[in-house]
Amino acid sequence: MIELHIDEKVLKQKIEALMEYRLFPLLFDESTLPKEEKRKFYDGLIDLQYAIYLLDAHLEANWEVNDQVLQSHWSNIKDKLNQLGIKQENAGAYLSHIKKYEKHELELRQGRSPLRFDLEYFYFYKSCDVKLLRRLIYEKMHLEKTCGALADWRYYDLITEVNDDVEDLMEDLQFINGNRFLISLLKSGKEKTYEEYAAFMNQIIVKAETKLDHSHFKLKNVIFEGTNQQVMETLKLMIQTLENVDEKLLDQSKLFSHLQEQKV
Repeated sequence: MIELHIDEKVLKQKIEALMEYRLFPLLFDESTLPKEEKRKFYDGLIDLQYAIYLLDAHLEANWEVNDQVLQSHWSNIKDKLNQLGIKQENAGAYLSHIKKYEKHELELRQGRSPLRFDLEYFYFYKSCDVKLLRRLIYEKMHLEKTCGALADWRYYDLITEVNDDVEDLMEDLQFINGNRFLISLLKSGKEKTYEEYAAFMNQIIVKAETKLDHSHFKLKNVIFEGTNQQVMETLKLMIQTLENVDEKLLDQSKLFSHLQEQKV
């Protein structure tokens, strides 16, 4: 089932942009796989991400979710994962973080706010789809010796996920989305939200530098410099967004009325 608000062409374009934004093409460039095999694998990753987005689309469009529809989306995700070489019996281990994030989204409907989580914990799980795709790339192409460990991407993934929440703020007003930045604005206001997020972004720079300081793999500088660049761009974007956002418009968001009812 595809939700009515989904434009398949636009969604595919969004996925292509996501692949670039998360630097996946750089990883493909490091692989010695034949070109045709790379292309087939790349297309399989896009199909998997598409299936994950369809699951997310049902959650963001419906306060009262349909369990059968959710199950159908999960079956589709597992099928796409299987086409990438992951057996059904192993799918749970690969999808556990996505399942965890779905739980966070569903808990909104039970009056449990994502604001109870610290930012690093929350965005670690919100970047679950990106981490899954990168894990599949690493395993398929045997990249750990040249491209660093998967954990070396932690802070790049955190800041790009924060950027997505800030950038998607206006779009997410129309949906029931676990956009923590939006929820913080609704519940805590602009000043507190700015202080919390700015402090978090500064921590990301420090933690990324500490983590990568003594590393010597090929993409170390790419990851660190990319993380710094994304922090600077996200800080700038957040300031512009907070200056321009209309608080009355926030109160008219689809999520606001539900949060008021649930006292989230």
